[in-house]
Amino acid sequence: MKRIVHIAVSASTAVFALTAASPIGRQTLVAQTNWREVRAIKMGRFHSRIDVSSAHTIRLYSQLDTSRIMSPELGPDSVKAWQEFVFSELDKPSKMSYTLGNAILVQPFAADSVTIGYLLTVADTNGIARQVVTDKDGMEEFLDLLAKGVAAATTLTDEELKRPGPVAQKPISLAKHLNYVYPRSAKLANQSGSALVQFVVDTTGRAKPESIVCVQATYKDFADAAMSVVKTMEFNPATLEGHKVEQLVQYPIDFKLNAVLPVKPFEVPTRRGRRPPASF
Repeated sequence: MKRIVHIAVSASTAVFALTAASPIGRQTLVAQTNWREVRAIKMGRFHSRIDVSSAHTIRLYSQLDTSRIMSPELGPDSVKAWQEFVFSELDKPSKMSYTLGNAILVQPFAADSVTIGYLLTVADTNGIARQVVTDKDGMEEFLDLLAKGVAAATTLTDEELKRPGPVAQKPISLAKHLNYVYPRSAKLANQSGSALVQFVVDTTGRAKPESIVCVQATYKDFADAAMSVVKTMEFNPATLEGHKVEQLVQYPIDFKLNAVLPVKPFEVPTRRGRRPPASF
């Protein structure tokens, strides 16, 4: 799995400044906003980072080659609603464009007869914008970036948001091993196969049933068996500064005799090459 490449940045620290307009002897202290990096991604020449502020707002920093874009401050509730709606429409877009304020624009298009592409546009407070073309995997990764920012803004305390440096994160992990049921027909035919399942692990360490989908599978029997396994799995949830948060993961299962489940799931959707549709 390709690891996420983080952009080298430094977070600002909480300081106080004297207002220049105040009369001498009556200067007032103005609290400066503290920003902390939550997560960063890279899609080719395009880099993007989500930051959370001490005011519980978020902003998107993006870079394409030497161009740098800083979005306006965004409220976590509006970002969450937009992110969840766009994510639910990735397979079958119902709109020509999806806009989040003056900061983000997503425009789906037909890349070919079976594949949907996405034109992602990010803008700053001065109206300067940059665009990148990506696929569904890239959009899932970008939307998960926004979800992490929302989680930090709504979960971390005021004191935690005032700390310097990036937000401390702990990745999701499998709580215990478990044996899965090999598809009977495939076992009788001595067939091997695999399945890649995507789902959201909630703060209790369980996969949310409505989020479980099979992204790719050798045969339908393997897809069904893999999704059944996921429903019984137990995970150690991901954390931000020690707070449990939901996490979108992808989990690969290889169906082979005497196979062992992997110890660690993919923490976020990974960018994969274009693949043919599953043979169900």
